[in-house]
Amino acid sequence: MVQDEVRNLEEEGRRAKSIELATQGEKVFSGHCPDPPPSTALLCELACPGDCVVCAWSTWSSCSMSCSTKTSVGRQSRSRTILAYPGEAGKPCPAAPALEDWRPCNDQPCIVFYWEALSWGPCIEDSSNSLNRTILGNGTSSCAVGVQNRNVVCIKMNVGHVINKRCLDSARPDGIRPCLLPCRTDCIVTPFSEWTTCPVSCLPAKTTAPTQSRYRTVIQRSAYGGQECPDTLYEERDCESMPPCPSYRWQTHRWQLCTLMPASLHQGMEGPGESCGEGLETRGLSCVGEEEEQVDMVFCLQRGVYMPPRTRPCRVPCKDDCTFTSWSQFSECSGCGSLRSRNRSLTGRSKTRVRCLRKDLHPLLETEACPCDDFLSQPVGNWSSCILPLTPGSPQGWRQTGPREQKECGRGRRYQAVACVDWQGQLVRPSFCSASGYLVETCQVPCPLDCKLSEWSSWSPCSASCGGGLKIRSKWLKEKAFNGGRPCPKLDLKNQVYEAVPCRSACRQSQWLVGSWSGCSINTVNELPGCGDGLQRRTVRCVWHSASGHRSTEDQVVSRDSSEDPVDSLDSSLCNQEEPMPIRAQTCYLPCPDDCVMSPWSLWSSCPLSCDPSTFRRRSRHVVRLPSSRGSCPEQLQTEICVLNSNCFSFQYNVSVAVTSSAVGEVPRAGICLGARSSPFPPLLLAFSHSPAPQQCAQKPARALSPLLMPTLYRLPRHPH
Repeated sequence: MVQDEVRNLEEEGRRAKSIELATQGEKVFSGHCPDPPPSTALLCELACPGDCVVCAWSTWSSCSMSCSTKTSVGRQSRSRTILAYPGEAGKPCPAAPALEDWRPCNDQPCIVFYWEALSWGPCIEDSSNSLNRTILGNGTSSCAVGVQNRNVVCIKMNVGHVINKRCLDSARPDGIRPCLLPCRTDCIVTPFSEWTTCPVSCLPAKTTAPTQSRYRTVIQRSAYGGQECPDTLYEERDCESMPPCPSYRWQTHRWQLCTLMPASLHQGMEGPGESCGEGLETRGLSCVGEEEEQVDMVFCLQRGVYMPPRTRPCRVPCKDDCTFTSWSQFSECSGCGSLRSRNRSLTGRSKTRVRCLRKDLHPLLETEACPCDDFLSQPVGNWSSCILPLTPGSPQGWRQTGPREQKECGRGRRYQAVACVDWQGQLVRPSFCSASGYLVETCQVPCPLDCKLSEWSSWSPCSASCGGGLKIRSKWLKEKAFNGGRPCPKLDLKNQVYEAVPCRSACRQSQWLVGSWSGCSINTVNELPGCGDGLQRRTVRCVWHSASGHRSTEDQVVSRDSSEDPVDSLDSSLCNQEEPMPIRAQTCYLPCPDDCVMSPWSLWSSCPLSCDPSTFRRRSRHVVRLPSSRGSCPEQLQTEICVLNSNCFSFQYNVSVAVTSSAVGEVPRAGICLGARSSPFPPLLLAFSHSPAPQQCAQKPARALSPLLMPTLYRLPRHPH
């Protein structure tokens, strides 16, 4: 690109320009620019000493109307003022009408009513479309075509919603459009497995009725309205009735004579045989069936029938021992859990021995519990957790895979230990009560459920009736997450989540409307224009204005810069509450015919964003009329140091906490651009999808903001010029 900077030099009626070649602000070789460089000089008119000096035309004012009606058309103007009056022989000034220029503008017809389309709603199924789903060549169905709807309303400018027939129907935006629905996915399950096996021969005693089962596994879950999975994934049925397994028991025989145990056996040494003392009695055991027939002992051992002891200790009395008769037979038992007894008596000399008469040493009566084969199952401890089969594709459970951690759910089994006790409450072998030693029952492991929220509500009205605000929409909780499902976003006390975006409402506020400065006037004795110190004036009025920067009365919209404003002025007190009334007059200087005449000062150049105190800003002016031979011209260039918060300002974004949250996706935040003193600068209430970059804030200095938005939020600091 070619970047040219006009040097404020006036020499010999030619204005010179310096030319720089730049890419991104850096000088480069001139051959990089494809176009020829612009001219370095152009013709201009330099007033001679004593001539009238008129400034250049101002920029065109804003149009007096935003659109044209049948009776009025907008106009805009520009003007120029006399900087210095001529001397007696100098070139005269133009007539007053030649100092102002007018032209028509905004001649397009006014649009008082217009359509406003709201955001599109979600894609839903179109029930009126009979060909909603296309059948592909392989027999599967493609994704369905749905519809999206949106509200389209008629708006009257600066008023709001009106009935739809006020707007032109041919210009109405579409309120419905086709969209692609998510593909329906049917549930897919495997075929049922083979039935598990039943016992092949007989049913063991004291066991529950055997069952057999089969299962099938979910391969794909249904989605988006597809066919749901079947309720039954596991089936169980009873086995065919079988005869009970035969029962066996041990039969005991008579105890044999007491056989003495040699002392050498006790002491680990050989010795002579004993004739009395401790010994052992033995008896025989046999296994019998239900018909009391004797069978091989293996049958009793295989059934785990309790084996009675085959030996017991006994004693062969010595000479000095107390002698007794043999124990009598046990008495009859009256039932399970009762006692039976037997007795004996002293014989011979033992009847007279005191030692033998002590019943605590030599009891004559002995009791014992009657043998009982009744056992009782007692649950011990708590039930176990619900256990799913370990094999993938299990009978009761299914496995869900995806980005989240794998979760198992479905039907399983839980277990509880069983203690087997006899009638006295003593623990015995668990097999006496059941084959497994534990209880089993089916159970259910809940599947993970994601948090479910409602659809977005409609947008609320703008929070500010005038200027910038927020509009909000919300979702509310329908179902909480369960068993490891996707959690809900952060909800408020009402179980709702919100999304907020900036909005603006038309304002009706007062503001000062200032006109252009008049020419510098001097009170002279005669009617000839004078020179020296004078006074210039401008009009200042209080008027209504809207958020769009235009002031309006009813349906007529006019520009804020119009010098011929049809809007009536307001009481000044309405504007005094906002800011002081701008000055209406200021001093000025009108050069004399022999004086040098300078152009107005240009705007100050911008300071760097860093506000480095070692940098400067500049402004310039140039000579528009040379002085007489006796005079000289003042300075043409001024500089001043860049001072933070005085003539230089830095900006940064201050980002608030997130004002909304979504189940999925990003959360918008509100950012306010702050100056170096942490003062907010309007109207930078924005919504970001990401963190705002600092340079974005820096690229929006306060003077770049629309002045029409200032009264709605904050007041900007004045920049010195």
